[in-house]
Amino acid sequence: VKPNSGSQGTDVSLVNTKQEFYTTLKKIFKHDRIALVQRYVSGRDYRIVVLDKQVISAYERIPLSVIGDGRATILQLLKRKQKEFSSSNRDTLLKPNDPRIAQKLRRQRLSLRSVPSKGVCVYLLDNANLSSGGDAVDVTESMHQSFKKLAIDFTRDMGLRMSGVDLMVQGDIREKAKKYWILEINAAPGLDHYASSGKEQEKIVENLYFKVLKSLSR
Repeated sequence: VKPNSGSQGTDVSLVNTKQEFYTTLKKIFKHDRIALVQRYVSGRDYRIVVLDKQVISAYERIPLSVIGDGRATILQLLKRKQKEFSSSNRDTLLKPNDPRIAQKLRRQRLSLRSVPSKGVCVYLLDNANLSSGGDAVDVTESMHQSFKKLAIDFTRDMGLRMSGVDLMVQGDIREKAKKYWILEINAAPGLDHYASSGKEQEKIVENLYFKVLKSLSR
């Protein structure tokens, strides 16, 4: 369930019960007149950025998670992650009181006070937006050519020169496209969180903006 407008994964929730459904709708309708209800699909979440019939970048989006050390609570690990974001100049603001985090933890029979064992990964959100604290794994060079063609074709069909094509892929994007779902074709893909995830990603975004400005000057 998600609002019809908005950005950065705000108020996007995976609901499993009637109570969760109505609670989520009530929250959405405080800011939006329309809510979208979509069938849940699972797989690996990717964003492919296209500019002028060329794939500029592609990355897998991993939902917000923490890795246990056997001593710290999930809340302490989350605060530690926030410090890591701040030290790397990533302006993502993590919200431990986000009801979606509490909901996700309840399904795993956990809470913010739980202490995960060393090396155990605990996912805190279902959506993988980088603005919500998700991580990016670059796949620009390893992505199969069939997915590049799909993203370029989708962008063209929408009458866009630039877009962020969000796909849920059953399998690996390094292999030929077989089963996938189009989550969204974004006409204004935000790249600041992607840029702050590493020096290489920062350079990709700088080059992208350079190409946009160069294209506009023609």
